[in-house]
Amino acid sequence: MISLVGNESDMSLLTFPNSGNTYYFRSRIPIDLIEHFGGLSEFRVSLKCAIKSRSIRTSKILDKIVSKIFDEIREGMKSLDIDDIKEILRIEIRKQILFTHHIFEGTNRWSETGVEKSLESVKLKESKLKETLDSTLKTYQSEVDSKLEGILKSLDIEVDKDSINFKKLRNKFIDLYVLRYDWVKELLNESGKTDEDFRLNAQQKLGLVLFPELTNGTDKKNAFARNTHLQSELELQQKLQQSESILGSRIHPNSSVSGVGSLTTNSNIFFERKKIEGKKIKEIESDKRIVEEFIEIVGDIDFSSVTKKEVSHYIDVQTKLPPNRKKSPKYRDLSINEVVDMNLSQKETQTPQNINKRLSKLTVFGNWGVRQGLLINNPFSGMKFSVKKQPNKREPFTKEELRKILKPETYHSWSINFTHPFRKERVSNQMPYYWVFLLGIFSGMRTNEMCQIRVIDIKKVDKIWFMFVEDSEETKVKTENAIRKVPVHPQLIELGFIDYVGTLKKQKKGRVFWELTEDRDGFASHLSRHYNQRVLPNLGVWKKYTKVLYCTRHTFINKLYTERVDENVIKVLVGHEKGFTMKQYGGEPFTPERLLEEISKVNYSGINWKKLKI
Repeated sequence: MISLVGNESDMSLLTFPNSGNTYYFRSRIPIDLIEHFGGLSEFRVSLKCAIKSRSIRTSKILDKIVSKIFDEIREGMKSLDIDDIKEILRIEIRKQILFTHHIFEGTNRWSETGVEKSLESVKLKESKLKETLDSTLKTYQSEVDSKLEGILKSLDIEVDKDSINFKKLRNKFIDLYVLRYDWVKELLNESGKTDEDFRLNAQQKLGLVLFPELTNGTDKKNAFARNTHLQSELELQQKLQQSESILGSRIHPNSSVSGVGSLTTNSNIFFERKKIEGKKIKEIESDKRIVEEFIEIVGDIDFSSVTKKEVSHYIDVQTKLPPNRKKSPKYRDLSINEVVDMNLSQKETQTPQNINKRLSKLTVFGNWGVRQGLLINNPFSGMKFSVKKQPNKREPFTKEELRKILKPETYHSWSINFTHPFRKERVSNQMPYYWVFLLGIFSGMRTNEMCQIRVIDIKKVDKIWFMFVEDSEETKVKTENAIRKVPVHPQLIELGFIDYVGTLKKQKKGRVFWELTEDRDGFASHLSRHYNQRVLPNLGVWKKYTKVLYCTRHTFINKLYTERVDENVIKVLVGHEKGFTMKQYGGEPFTPERLLEEISKVNYSGINWKKLKI
């Protein structure tokens, strides 16, 4: 036995008979921390190394880690531990598998060239990533560090970029980013590999047992541990963190369904997980208010005790409450019981459809509880009202309505000359107000597609200006078919749209309508409210659901049909699903010249375009 004096722990390097001369690291747990480890006074970890000098170096490193962990336990800090690493990696693996399916489903698998193009694209991206890792590794690591910092902060875990665990987690993320391209190629080549195969592959690559259900039997687990060369310091931390106390404020579900904690406690965990999964904060806050209102109605009872009886009571109360109760000055200062006692009429209370939306959010919460073993059955499931959806069909704007809206003096007063009656100095969206309606009636783009479009998305193809609708990290599309390019209508060019984009490019603006801010519904919310709550109602044009800003798209499509434009061309221009033959064999059958020719047929008479120009 070789004794090595550590900082606080009594550390030793040991060998045992019949151990194959493998050295073991041993550390005695300080007396004041023994109770934190369930009475354990010491622990030993195999170093899987028979070289004495190397084992001594490893032991010194491990001793520093042990001492740091002991200090953190005493200070009550929550630092990044092995369980945190595993949980974060499990979620990231799921995201990367979804990424591979996204590419796979976006590939034309019925065409050899389609598959080949996807494979070439994947290989190119893989090559670029490896080139980046080879030439600018530190820069890439910094980008990964920023992502990890956000994840750890959302979990209230200390961010220590110099710690071994942080560096290890960062490297494993990079491993996953490289590995995902192999998975995409497996799918595209129809190798028969499943998501389970990918998870097992990730587990082997990362050297951590993340999905024990995929490895059956003790012998297999041992074999896996031997073959994946687990780092000894990680094994040490697995030993150290068997105790609940080491995990600080982390809450583990009981093995029994009874007594799993209050609704509030479990909902907090649920929404923290949603943050890790990357759900938008505003969406989380909206969902959280629904769960909090449920708790306010049924009480902060144990999660496992929620039954359909409580859910039925919640529904009964909701039928007596008005919509947007928290926002209305009439009700927001009243308790739920006080509002219920007002006996509101049916016209003043929520619709069954609105209550169903709340139940949908609660059902997601219940499903999570079932998956976590906190509930036996989901009490929210099957509790929605049986209501028939009555679609409100949007209508195109008529000639008279367009002339009323686009009368130069009127249009300018609601766009470039618009000032808020109470905040005149704060209005900054005049240019989006001016251009979006015009873009809508001359391109048929969806409102959010227009509002999110970037300066780099306006470019020439064969000397023809196009607006590209892309699915990227900065822009989102409704469906795969929505990814397209739309010619800039000649009337828009005459009005100065291309010149305006050129000015923005010189100013180094990222988006065309850079003034608009993003919320949970995209970039269009503020602009839609301006038209749907101010402009159209004031002009006597607005009709609830059926005559709104989005109807610019319907107006454009209707005009194309009126001009007898080929239906397949219409589908390409507006991003609708193509017919079977065109979808499977068409590729891009229409030239830029043809698309420009067809879109140029859209014309609106009786409007003074010269005076409308700014």
